[in-house]
Amino acid sequence: MSSSYAVLEEIGRYILRARRIAIVTHERPDADALGSSLGLAHALRHIGKEATVFSFDSVPFGLHFLPGIETIVADLPGPETDLVVAVDAGEPSQIGDRLYNAIIRLGVPLLVVDHHESNVGYGTLSAIFPERASTAEVIFSLLQVMEIPPDAAVATCLLAGIVFDTRAFAIPDTGPETLETAATLMRYGGSLYDVMTAYRGQHPLKALRLWGEALTRLETQDGVAWTVVSQDMYRTTDTAMEDTEGLANFILDAADVRISLVFRERPAGGPIRVSGRAKPGINLVPLARSYPKGGGHKMAVGFEIPLPLDEAVRTALKRLEELRRSGRLDDSP
Repeated sequence: MSSSYAVLEEIGRYILRARRIAIVTHERPDADALGSSLGLAHALRHIGKEATVFSFDSVPFGLHFLPGIETIVADLPGPETDLVVAVDAGEPSQIGDRLYNAIIRLGVPLLVVDHHESNVGYGTLSAIFPERASTAEVIFSLLQVMEIPPDAAVATCLLAGIVFDTRAFAIPDTGPETLETAATLMRYGGSLYDVMTAYRGQHPLKALRLWGEALTRLETQDGVAWTVVSQDMYRTTDTAMEDTEGLANFILDAADVRISLVFRERPAGGPIRVSGRAKPGINLVPLARSYPKGGGHKMAVGFEIPLPLDEAVRTALKRLEELRRSGRLDDSP
């Protein structure tokens, strides 16, 4: 695992040797996952590669504006594939067993490009840049190393990844380089207007009704705020799990909340999915990594708990308190 430009150069050499490239990302992809994947695919097609993005998940509400979104294939890469690039996925399980097992059976190089601090460093070669605010920024650096100038489609896809992952340049990880990259992408034709319009309007009205139900169940203690989203709540509001995206951030915006947790049942059953957010000075990665499929950034994590909803809430809050008391969540300068 490396965050040096040398590893980007090596990844570029792998790409130049390949002909048919499969691009994959994590399950329940967000704007950074899709924007980075599509932006890379567009760019590689410009240099004569057959690049395809594979994902079995539906496109989240508000992201259909991304150029090339209709080209995503809900299938497994075929035997003609000679290279796979995993984008914005911190570990193999986040890609999904079905897709990852198919990649392993292909027996071809697997390259990993990511910015998550919790990335486990899998694959043939991995370029992990945790100091970047989005994976889209890492993809842009890769294209620079490969001397592939982005067109408007590439630029818009990568700009979307940056804007959404930084909450419109509002998170602490947003640095001068982030703003410079965004400005450069705009010069290449990336539409900040289209991206910001999608960012501001990423939730349908029914999602707000679901949020209202969740907020009535909000509980707080010692700066920690948490709520639940049950299967019944999906049914009564005609919503899906994707409609909960952004709720943990919304709760964290409260001035007296330091940590927010949203516990979500899956409409079809299975492990409880948890989204965690924190204010600066708190590192939630140790909490996330203590559970299956857990990972993310210091202040934005996700993980799963294979327990019923009420029990999942109790055990996670207990573990959170234990980690806080031990000082393992402390990220103060």
